[in-house]
Amino acid sequence: MASSYPVKAEPDDEKVDLSSPSSPSDDSSFTLPASVLLLIRLLRPVAPQLVPLFVFLTLIPIIVSLSLFSGCYVWKSVAVGWQTEVFLQYGDGIPPYAEFSLPQLSASQPYDVSLHLVIPASDSNYDLGNFMASLTLATPSNKTLATVRRPAIVLPPRKRHFFSSYPSLINLDIFLLTSFVPGTSKVSARVELGRHDEWRRLGRGEARELSVITASLKGTVLHKGVRGLVSRFPITFAAISSTTFFVVSMLVLAACLLPTIKWRLPSEEQTVIPSHPPRKTSREGKMFRSRKRQRVVYPGESRSQSSVRDSIYLPLSSTDFLLNL
Repeated sequence: MASSYPVKAEPDDEKVDLSSPSSPSDDSSFTLPASVLLLIRLLRPVAPQLVPLFVFLTLIPIIVSLSLFSGCYVWKSVAVGWQTEVFLQYGDGIPPYAEFSLPQLSASQPYDVSLHLVIPASDSNYDLGNFMASLTLATPSNKTLATVRRPAIVLPPRKRHFFSSYPSLINLDIFLLTSFVPGTSKVSARVELGRHDEWRRLGRGEARELSVITASLKGTVLHKGVRGLVSRFPITFAAISSTTFFVVSMLVLAACLLPTIKWRLPSEEQTVIPSHPPRKTSREGKMFRSRKRQRVVYPGESRSQSSVRDSIYLPLSSTDFLLNL
């Protein structure tokens, strides 16, 4: 028969032993594998040296890449000469013209600008006489940078030697600008070639316009100062800049990583000087060398008297004296 008396619960009955193996919290605990723990235990003594070494080896490819990028940037940013083909427009009621954009320029680099023409060696070009070559340089926002007009004339070529024939083409260079500094990297150009008065000769009027086969606008770099030296030897200065960046970066990296390395100094046990001096050998303690005396028997002297006289020795050392005591 069950008892009807109430059972009083003690506070200790509700406590749960968390450290017991049957605790549910142990099931969710995370433990590292034994191999990982062994590896951590082996690497812990050398961790102060391995961590800076790992950082150093990781940053070396980055520094090499940045060094190569710096060399390429210097090589790309060096001002070089340029040449743009010009396509002249004919039949618009005005002298032949062309509008185009120049290649990307160096804003602070001076250039010599000239117009190169390849024209046929024909009588109509000879009869034209003087004509004008105009150049207008402006920014993309239509701000004029420079305007220039230069006269030119086509002359019959000469024979190179007696048996040669006259050339069928003539190369004509018209210098337009000298030491021109654009001040910007993007420049638009307009070229006009011919006479604005539409001058005609009497007769067939073949001398109205200049006949052109090809035309090109050319910019030559002026080598002045440090910029001129860099533009003259771009590959050499690119290699120098890349090497300088690499050396400086490595020095900075070494200066930052050396203080983090834990240098091992000799322990105190290795540097303690022994308190007691080393023992001296028995040979070092002898002050005098003992020697045997020859027994001499005088006439009329008994053997006992001779033995007493021979018992007198040389002075002993301090060590032997203490041992005899």
